[in-house]
Parts: sequence; structure tokens; C-alpha cells
Amino acid sequence: MGKWKRAFRTRYYWTAILAILGLLLILCHVLVKNTELKSIISCIGTSLISAGITMFLIRFDILDMVQNNCLEEYGVLSITNGRDHVFEKDVYNAIKAHDWESFLKKSTDNTIDIIGISMYSFLITKGVLPTLYELDDNYNIRIVFADPNSSEVKLQSIEENKEGKLKDNIEWLSKKIKSEKPSINLFYSKTLPRAFIVRSGDKMVITPYLLKGPFEEPTILASNKGYANNTFFETYSNYINMLIRSAKKVD
Repeated sequence: MGKWKRAFRTRYYWTAILAILGLLLILCHVLVKNTELKSIISCIGTSLISAGITMFLIRFDILDMVQNNCLEEYGVLSITNGRDHVFEKDVYNAIKAHDWESFLKKSTDNTIDIIGISMYSFLITKGVLPTLYELDDNYNIRIVFADPNSSEVKLQSIEENKEGKLKDNIEWLSKKIKSEKPSINLFYSKTLPRAFIVRSGDKMVITPYLLKGPFEEPTILASNKGYANNTFFETYSNYINMLIRSAKKVD
């Protein structure tokens, strides 16, 4: 986006120059005694100011167009600050869902993928698990946890000052889900998932696991409608499939 920043900076300069020249001409025309020349100078001054204002306003249209085109190209519907803000009003029109329940139930192909480390707060605290239980058995639901016995989970627990807690949560959730809804496919990933991902049909919520966790990290809402070679939806769909192919299935 460097070239666009330079272009907009240049546009600001020209806007200022045109406005200042126009203002100077309007101020100076009072010093001119020739009526015809005074009228011409006044018109030129007014035109320069109008041109400056127009250039300033067009800047916002161009920026909006560039941003929307880039987002559309990669299938990005929205970017929010944390997964809990995905269903705010300005995003509703893009997904026609106001909470996780409606988002999951609107799966266009009856496929739901949920990827994360332990996801206790998402599945239990957010009440997502009961929603999954309500879905028909013809839904293909796949949940991928981190391997509770891996060294990465152990280190992650220590990093979060929850030593042993992540392992306990993953194992408890696995047993709970398998006993209450056996049709849900559970997997333990060989590597620690790099992002929290929820795919519902042709829509996907993606939040990277960084310092603050999925509650506050930048969250992308993507669809399969992008036309770039590697859209977010396509890239993360491939990532999900790669995780599952190498993962251990939980029976």
C-alpha cells in the first residue's frame, strides 16, 4: 500500500496548494480596478478552491474503493478486534447471523470445523456445545484440539500460568463430547494450532493465537467468494485439512 500512501500524500499537497492559491486570488481581486479582470480573477480563485475541495472529497472515495477491492479479492468480509465482536451490527449484513448459534446453523454445506487449543471458554462459557448437540447427525462436525499430552501444550500451560489446566480441559471436553454426541468427530493435532478457526459452510472466523488470545486479537471473517489465487478461506481450509490428515482421531 506504499504507493497509495504516496499518492494520497501528493493529493493532500495539491489540495492545499489549490485552496491557498484560490484564496489568495479572491483576496487579491479587490485590489484590481479593471472590472472585467476582477471578475476573471474571482472566478479563477473560486474554481481553484472548488477543485481543492473536490480533490479532498474524492480521496475518501478512492481509498474506500481500494480497501474494498483488496478485501473482496481475498474474500474478507470484515476485520474485528477479537472474536467476540464478529457479530456486531456492521457485520450482520455480511453473514446474516447475530451470534454463534445462528452462524453455525447457517452452514451452507452442513459442515462445521472448529480448531483451537483447548477452547473451554468457547465451547462451554459461550454455550456453543449445546448448539452443536442440537444439529442433525447429517452435519459433518469436526473439532480439532491440541494434543493434551504434547510438550507444546505443557509449555503453553506454563506460559499462561495454568500448569496442567489446558491438558485437563482438553481431556474433559473430549470425554464429554464423545459421551453426549458421538457423531462429532474429534481430533488431537500433532502441532499446536496457530489460530482459532470456526468454519461454518462458506464462512470462516479466523483469529491468530498471539499474545492476547482470540478474545482481543485481530479477527478476520472470510468467505469463499474471493478471487485471488490464495484467499483467506482457501488458505485456512487447506490448513484445517492438513491438521486433520496428520491428527490423531479421538474415539
